[in-house]
Amino acid sequence: MLEIEESFKDIFERYYPKILKQISWIVKDEFKAEDLAQEVFIKFLKKPPRHNENIGGWLSKGAINHALNYIRSEKSTKTRELEVFKITQEESFINPEEMAIENLEKTKVKEILLKMSKRDMMCLLLKHSGYSYEEISNSLGIKKSSVGTTIARAQKKFKELYEKEV
Repeated sequence: MLEIEESFKDIFERYYPKILKQISWIVKDEFKAEDLAQEVFIKFLKKPPRHNENIGGWLSKGAINHALNYIRSEKSTKTRELEVFKITQEESFINPEEMAIENLEKTKVKEILLKMSKRDMMCLLLKHSGYSYEEISNSLGIKKSSVGTTIARAQKKFKELYEKEV
């Protein structure tokens, strides 16, 4: 047993720097390469090659395969994570900056509407809520033929007030 441990120690000291360098070159992450190199040596310790003739070749081939498997698994993991992120982002992501701007705009519009006459304010609210000219006419008690003009004047007044505020 002692002889095997010493033998493993010698093998580790001789090949570890080469294996680490080889894996680092493939995965381009020094910290992950250290983990992978250690896993290669653990695999070597648990299940050594049948013949001790070409240990360096066995370790090298094991390191390449282990590094490539790592890259494949990372690539598929990243692909899955990206797909989940895109779906989640599309479904529920609300940009806080956009939400804050939208809230400011709503507040500003409400303030400006409150500064307008009640008739102009109601005319704009009904128009932008989808009511027809006839419904607006009936609600506000104005002639149907003058609803368009009233809306146009209210919009012009709203625009003037809005531009003064901004």
